[in-house]
Amino acid sequence: MILKHLELRNFRNYDSLSIDLDPAINEIVGPNGVGKSNLAEAIHYLSLARSWRTSDERLLIKDGADEASIIAEIEEGALHREIEITIGRDKKKIALNGKPIRRLSELSRLVNVIVFSPADVPLFLGSPGERRRFLDLSLSKQSLDYFALIGRYDKLLKERNAALKASNIDDRLIDVLTEQMIEVSYPLIKLRALYISELNKVLPTILGKLKGPGNAAELVYRPFVKADEKFTENARNAFSRAKESDYRHRTTSVGPHREDFSFLLNGKDIADYGSQGENRMAVLSLMMAPYSLIEDEGKKPIFVLDDVYSELDKDHAERLGIYLKELKQVFVTATKTKTEGSSIIEVTAGKATRRN
Repeated sequence: MILKHLELRNFRNYDSLSIDLDPAINEIVGPNGVGKSNLAEAIHYLSLARSWRTSDERLLIKDGADEASIIAEIEEGALHREIEITIGRDKKKIALNGKPIRRLSELSRLVNVIVFSPADVPLFLGSPGERRRFLDLSLSKQSLDYFALIGRYDKLLKERNAALKASNIDDRLIDVLTEQMIEVSYPLIKLRALYISELNKVLPTILGKLKGPGNAAELVYRPFVKADEKFTENARNAFSRAKESDYRHRTTSVGPHREDFSFLLNGKDIADYGSQGENRMAVLSLMMAPYSLIEDEGKKPIFVLDDVYSELDKDHAERLGIYLKELKQVFVTATKTKTEGSSIIEVTAGKATRRN
């Protein structure tokens, strides 16, 4: 998909912006602090109606304004869409071709934007929750079945945790919810395992292009119980073993919401043995891997790379520039141009102008 035109009104430090965009590489260039990341943030916001930089959406509205808006023209093959998002201080409105969108899940299927920022570099050094969020988001964009399953599982998990916090715990209710969670967990774990397997088919090639040849890459998924013929029995045993602890701590301690995966670089866990540069390349490779799994050229995602070059040496920067030319539409923020032949969007304080 291609973002052809973007308009911003009272978004962050932009009063008003209207800009046509290149279908290939767009370099958003300017000094620090002028609004490069704000522009990248607006592009990514089109995919999830959520910022990767803040949970307080009031910060997206320019000081003195009541609301902010993002208007975009999206092209997906022969399809043309206009997406308009209005961000108020208490609510937001989303419209497709002038008609309201009621569910955010609809938006993520209409606009697929993948973002990488310096905050993503510690992905394998941080909590398992961050890695699960990446997995759930990536899989939900590719599989409506998974989106429905993870929504159902999260609902059951909230119900079970609420039941565990009751003044008098209802054993029968806990058992019923546990069985329902086990039922949902089986196909959920199978889809996670399949997706990790598919990522492993493309990950070594991408890492090789970014880091250089001779590097083996593999994701290792650790489900709470393997999704095999003994899944139900083993899952029941896992919940049974955890029951006393769950009652004592009043929370559910086993299940897909506690799972994790790791990244092996040349057979070693990158969290334990990888340098900061290797972690950066690993995370960047992982972020880009879903692109290669989408066969329909019209549905290929848009990439937003915020400050990706800041800590890359000359060799890795050149490799990244070469790889980006293989992709469809990319937006890269930087203090100066990095890729020959790219379209330059020059940013000054609250203004952005396309130079070519």
